[in-house]
Amino acid sequence: MTILVAFAFTSCDDNTATIGSSIVPESDKITIDTLTRVAYSKSILANDSIIANTNRVYLGRYTDAESGTIFESDFIAQFNCVENYGFPSEGVIGDSTVAVELKLFYDGYFGDSLNVMKCEVYELTSTLQEGTTYYTNIDPAEFYDEESAPIAVKTYCAVDRTIPDSIKNSGSYNTNISINLPNSIGKRFIDKYYETDAQGDSIGKINFSNSEEFIKNVFKGLYVKCTNGDGTIINVNMARLNVLFNYYTKGASGEKDSIVSGISTFSSTKEVLQVNRFNNSNLEKLVNDNSCTYIKTPAGIFTEVELPINDIVESTDTLNSVRITFTRYNSDNTDKYKYATPLQLLMVRKSEMYKFFTDNKLYDNITSYVASYNISNNKYMYYNIARLINYCAEEYRKGTDEDANWEENNPDWNKVVLIPITINSDESTGSVVSISHCHDLTSARLVGGESSPITISIISSKFNNE
Repeated sequence: MTILVAFAFTSCDDNTATIGSSIVPESDKITIDTLTRVAYSKSILANDSIIANTNRVYLGRYTDAESGTIFESDFIAQFNCVENYGFPSEGVIGDSTVAVELKLFYDGYFGDSLNVMKCEVYELTSTLQEGTTYYTNIDPAEFYDEESAPIAVKTYCAVDRTIPDSIKNSGSYNTNISINLPNSIGKRFIDKYYETDAQGDSIGKINFSNSEEFIKNVFKGLYVKCTNGDGTIINVNMARLNVLFNYYTKGASGEKDSIVSGISTFSSTKEVLQVNRFNNSNLEKLVNDNSCTYIKTPAGIFTEVELPINDIVESTDTLNSVRITFTRYNSDNTDKYKYATPLQLLMVRKSEMYKFFTDNKLYDNITSYVASYNISNNKYMYYNIARLINYCAEEYRKGTDEDANWEENNPDWNKVVLIPITINSDESTGSVVSISHCHDLTSARLVGGESSPITISIISSKFNNE
């Protein structure tokens, strides 16, 4: 009996490995297929697609030795006035100011630290409008008088050797370029504050009641442009306007008996507008290079990819995975200063490349994806864009069913664009709060172009009875 029981258990163990497959009908089994398709890519100019509104602006000019492209950056800045700002109640001494200075605070630069650069400063004659989206191909001539002389000119280097190390290392010094402006600007500020109407009632405080009134009635802002030098771009994180003046204070007797120095500060903060004006020269030869594609920032070149949507859908049943990888060519640039490699690439439908940024969208892994640069294998990998393929295919099906000319009227329905971005995250949670165009100096040459199609790896599945 014992032997028979043992034999029975042994016999059962021998058959358990095939129980699953033996009880499933052949028609219900799933077959997994793998196949490849190719996509074609090309370089396209960014042109007017880069939003200029930003909290950080750039100033300078740099010629890239590798590509011969020239990048220039200027900026327009408005200045914030805190609500109900006030000059001394007793008034300032006389009608003159001690000094007016513009300070451009910067926390980084690209290029030669000792390269001599020159900039000019102009006062705006027209205001930037809140709620308006400006792009980096903005024409500054719309906001200042091109025929007027600059109100200030400054020669500078990214590293100021005239400032002692003891000050730089004090912990309270913030790297900046200081530019003296006409005292007449400070006088205007003060006059506008103490302005009265015909009855002698004060109306000046309205001019400083908030930023909107200040910009409209007192000071519209500044345009700062690089006019000479090549080889340095500074990253300005704040522009500040300081008005220095003297005024009396009252002593214990209640009489004005002391002269005190005061300073009024107006800064380019997030409450007001600052916009970059970028200009890239000699990009056409890169765009016309069919042996590869480029991504270049800021306001330079994107890579456009045409996906074989219908081919993929017609060749498969259920899409499980669609992977596409973009490989970066190693740079041969031996120049001392090299553009960085973009860290994140947004893949977004070409038809939505403007709306994505104007609507402050986040990537949804349906019509938009993000890939990070993998330095170990020199690639940007989008691991699964199956939902994008299905989304575009369904849009195509519905569109062509309803309109015979739909494809002709929607030529970008199967195209995506690779755009370098900056991801802004919440410091406490790490969650993504916004995505913006990358404004850093970056560049990469990718495998692609007419002669080098991009391989798409596809995994699909189907039931045998299908």
